[in-house]
Amino acid sequence: MIPWFVLVTMMGHPACQIVSGEQIFGADLANALPVFAAMPRDTVIGYSPAPGARRFFQIAELKRIGASYGIPVPNDSRACFEWKLRRLTEDAVRSAIREGLKNPEARVEVLAMSNSPAPEGTLVFPQSGLTAATNTDPSTAVTWKGYILYQSPRRFFVWARVRMAATMTRVIAVKGLAAGKPVEKDQVRIETFEDFPLRNDTARTLEEVIGRMSLRPIRAGLPIRRSDLAEAFQVERGDMVDVTVVSGAAQLELQAVAEATGRQGDVISLRNPGTGKLFRARIEAKGRAIVMVGAAGLLARVQ
Repeated sequence: MIPWFVLVTMMGHPACQIVSGEQIFGADLANALPVFAAMPRDTVIGYSPAPGARRFFQIAELKRIGASYGIPVPNDSRACFEWKLRRLTEDAVRSAIREGLKNPEARVEVLAMSNSPAPEGTLVFPQSGLTAATNTDPSTAVTWKGYILYQSPRRFFVWARVRMAATMTRVIAVKGLAAGKPVEKDQVRIETFEDFPLRNDTARTLEEVIGRMSLRPIRAGLPIRRSDLAEAFQVERGDMVDVTVVSGAAQLELQAVAEATGRQGDVISLRNPGTGKLFRARIEAKGRAIVMVGAAGLLARVQ
């Protein structure tokens, strides 16, 4: 005896009913076989197949389902279910990648992509799926893994091999920058150029650079990286610092000499120039610090 699935292969697959959810319901079965129209439409018949596969219901299974609802099923009945599939297009990949880049003007050249038919849904290329170094050149091909969200949270994974570029800005040193010194406005300028859209170490705006401190010497004409910069010191060793001492409801204002260099939030040693006493205070802003004390004895130590 020739098995039924072999006969199906020899005779051609029956037309399959399209499913669009995780489960097959009575309504889906009735659409495939009108004889089941009398059964409840929300009855769960089974799970949907994976995209690209088909689920067949043979006559024995159909008769069992029909018997539960008093439905006679003809012996020649067959049912088949599958997802509606489509192939990715370059336009869809480009659009989804621009969405992932959050840059609708980015230029995306699709070199290769998933060729397997995929279920209909939302095509997503998250930045976490990109395998590329932060210093990637725009002429370099990169692989980006994405997915089609076709039945939340079900995902059908896809990929694309692309080259990407966008018109970006960067900050250029117009004068040499010294290490350990804040960057001044007249030392830098903005220029536009073609860059890899996700290069994340390049300083893009003047606000990112001016007032910050260069960690290394940078020659004129070179671009500035974010990793080249740090917050400038709010207090330098030897500076006179305005100190607020808070003890309960009482406050005391005095000036002290910084014994160390620090940034906002750092706790450094200061010296009262009148008494020579050392005390510790937290830097609050440029040239300002605060001391929180809990007893009069502690307050006396900073006076």
